[in-house]
Amino acid sequence: SPKMADAARVVVPEKDDLVAAIKTIKDANPDFGYGKVHKAVKEANPTWQVGEDRVKKTIAETVVLVDGKPVKALASKPAEKKLSAHELAKKKNCRRYQEEKRGAQSSTQGHRAGHALR
Repeated sequence: SPKMADAARVVVPEKDDLVAAIKTIKDANPDFGYGKVHKAVKEANPTWQVGEDRVKKTIAETVVLVDGKPVKALASKPAEKKLSAHELAKKKNCRRYQEEKRGAQSSTQGHRAGHALR
């Protein structure tokens, strides 16, 4: 059947091939998000079996050049980890945390006092 013939030609692209395809698309369309890049990759390479998650992950891992300097793609920044109430209490009880907090308070108080003297 025609579906079986199509399935036989489906390939999972190597990472280098996927990176090259994404780079070509992003260079031509820097404003494209993951969804549009994924759609364009599939249109340019109809035999490729590649999901949007893999495209997103590949974009996130790819180093991009900004003003000629290599910078990790913005999407690869890990999200700020949310602390549970228990973890937060544990952190607050940590001596280093309290010292940092005390140091920050004394420096702002010193700044205020110095500011008032001017």
